[in-house]
Amino acid sequence: MSRMAPLLRHSSFRTPIVAAVLACALALPGAAMASKTTPAQPSVLEPDSARPASPRFKALLAKAQEGDVHAQNEVGVCLATGDGVQKAPAEAVRWWTLAAEKGLADAQFNLALVYDDGHGVARNASQAAVFYKKAADQGIVAAMYNLAEMESSGHSVPMNLAEAARYYEAAAKKGHVKAMYNLALAYSRGQGVERDETKAAAWMQKAAEANHPRAQYLLAQMYAQGIGVKKDVSQAAHWLALAAKNGHARAQYSLALHCQQGKGVPKDAASAARWYREAAKRNHTGAMCNLALLLLDGGKGVARNPAEAQRLLTRAAELGDPKAQYNLGLLFWEGRDLTKNVPEAYYWLTVAARHGIVEAKKPREQAGKTLSSSEREGLEARAAAYRPASTGK
Repeated sequence: MSRMAPLLRHSSFRTPIVAAVLACALALPGAAMASKTTPAQPSVLEPDSARPASPRFKALLAKAQEGDVHAQNEVGVCLATGDGVQKAPAEAVRWWTLAAEKGLADAQFNLALVYDDGHGVARNASQAAVFYKKAADQGIVAAMYNLAEMESSGHSVPMNLAEAARYYEAAAKKGHVKAMYNLALAYSRGQGVERDETKAAAWMQKAAEANHPRAQYLLAQMYAQGIGVKKDVSQAAHWLALAAKNGHARAQYSLALHCQQGKGVPKDAASAARWYREAAKRNHTGAMCNLALLLLDGGKGVARNPAEAQRLLTRAAELGDPKAQYNLGLLFWEGRDLTKNVPEAYYWLTVAARHGIVEAKKPREQAGKTLSSSEREGLEARAAAYRPASTGK
């Protein structure tokens, strides 16, 4: 259909590989940690303990008191989790300290966790790093990863990218998936290691094969752009599909583009609409905008639905997407696909122009000529007060 001005579609773009903030509190198997809100309790050795100890705990305690380091660690776990005895985080720290000082790696790791999170002891990142290192050097994989996270961010401890990369690699070689992903990022940027796109792609592929959604998405970008691997649009689409099925919004959006354009997959508007819709559910405004335009155009496999298109464009515009703001304003001004609404057209075109959409200026001027000066002033004040809505997350 003919239009006074073209609508703006979102298109594919070169995506920089960025590191994500990853959780570092990894408990040992069967050793879930106490809640941060759990108050410290009296020593379990006190006779007025509110909860009688189980026979198993009493047996462990006897061994621990005789100096058995494994029993001391297990007593700490029981006290931290309330397994067979009343919770007593501070007492758990005492037993873990005894076992850690004797070199038990599991106790060193548990002690690192409590210093990291502040369970039963004042939070102390430096102490956490000391015990993570002791446990890591004895082969505790989660300790390797957690120490690498601390050293790569420099949060509360000195940043040491070379050490972080070393521990990421050690953990990655033992099968730690997030370590594989972060090591790939380190090689892609040259952080702590010499920049090597081939190694970055190799580790990203290992993480992707282990079902890490962000690794799958970034590996798809690597194949699409030929970064560290031979450019292969079909492989890019393959990894995008896996990441999309795992709920990665950007992958869903990119896969929709591939389906719409027939890049690496058969051209299929219905599949494009389905994946745009999935990404839109996760507040991807580009997907909202492109799905809205598909719904306005209609065609093979996609039923025309102007009402839904308006809802999608309005949501994307409210969330701060300039192209959605422009498209919504233009459609309100034209009054063909949506009911003509000059004040709303002027408002959204003003907001879009303020966000750098040059194409919005001409239709805005045209809409403004049909409004009174007081109407324009009110709408301009409203546009000046515009702030993007929260996604609700």
